[in-house]
Amino acid sequence: MRNIFISKNASELDFLDDFKGSDTLGFECRSLIDFVPVFFDLIDDFEVIFFSSIRSAKFLFESKKINLAKYSIACAGPQTALKLTEMGLEVDFIAANASNPEYVSKQFSAWLGLRKVFIPSSDRSLRSVEQSISADQIQHAIVYETLLLPLKIVPADILVFTSPSNVHAFFIENEILADSKVIAWGHSTNKALLHYDCQPSHILKEGTLDELKSVLESILYD
Repeated sequence: MRNIFISKNASELDFLDDFKGSDTLGFECRSLIDFVPVFFDLIDDFEVIFFSSIRSAKFLFESKKINLAKYSIACAGPQTALKLTEMGLEVDFIAANASNPEYVSKQFSAWLGLRKVFIPSSDRSLRSVEQSISADQIQHAIVYETLLLPLKIVPADILVFTSPSNVHAFFIENEILADSKVIAWGHSTNKALLHYDCQPSHILKEGTLDELKSVLESILYD
């Protein structure tokens, strides 16, 4: 039996059905983080909203402080864009290569031009998208808090980490076996793993479930 850990809940991983026919694979899929809303002030002085994740959209929408339909919507990557579309929002800008924050920042800045942008985020956000944008164009607010859930995980042959926060939560209670394969969801997650002297064998570039499925298949079956 080969054990595979993914730091996402199974309900978010629709491709798992494609692996269920195998009795040689065991999946443990659980997020090691949770989220709670926080109070924030909002000054309506911007034309664009940038979402780095669907959670920032969810908590901003639930705050009822803003009519999202009034603004141009931008986001990082097709996975977030898909979820925003499912919320009924029209996405005007989707950053390519979402796993590379520096590239996303430059690409978004070029599209944004001189307009002002509101960026809602978590308290643990690295705020990477802001690095190529003039500070006087940015309104930033923390709209939710990320809580670490340090749970004991069954030792795994393959581990998939979907965010830096999941990495930090994992290492509170767990270690990685020397011969395990590790997959990092993007450059920021890779950087968090390197902090714990863990060198991933794969780094997702597009940050999509289809890409993750393809990488898993290449490790399991090639």
